[in-house]
Amino acid sequence: MSDNARLTTHKIFLLPDYEKEGEYLTKMHSVGWKLEKACAYSQHFVKCEPENVVYKLDYVANKVDYPEYIKMYADYGWEHCGRVAGFDYFRRNADGLSEKEMEIFSDPQSKLNMMKRVIVTRMIPLLILFILVLVNIYLFVINSTRFDVNMVIFISLLYLFVFVLYISVFIYCIRGFRKLKKKYTE
Repeated sequence: MSDNARLTTHKIFLLPDYEKEGEYLTKMHSVGWKLEKACAYSQHFVKCEPENVVYKLDYVANKVDYPEYIKMYADYGWEHCGRVAGFDYFRRNADGLSEKEMEIFSDPQSKLNMMKRVIVTRMIPLLILFILVLVNIYLFVINSTRFDVNMVIFISLLYLFVFVLYISVFIYCIRGFRKLKKKYTE
């Protein structure tokens, strides 16, 4: 097996898709592709022997005692293998482990607390940004008499596209978090 065999995939996992991303990484490792580096919308793998390894993600908004946080996971057998946008990636050999031992969260409440951190530090700032964009659109349309009609139409359509895209992502995330909350509270 070549030491330099590499693979890059481009998969988009949004905020509520963290479990799906862990499952995807677990599957890739089981067929011989070990996560080397994760980026916002791509995953970089290196060829390895297929192994029974589980990947999990956690979200930490504040890195006050980050080394201690990583050490805590290492003490429980988890290897830290990356960080993207506040999400930390961990993996662990799953041979002989129970379902509970393959989880990084000790109980459903811990998962709900993680989701709450994501909402407070990611979704609420995005909502504020969205409101600022709407105000900007409103001010632009009101003052548009000074601009060429074609320019106004172009910028209005651009803002409309961003508006639709943002609303779609926001609704997807809210629905995803509701599904996860329902799953964790059952």
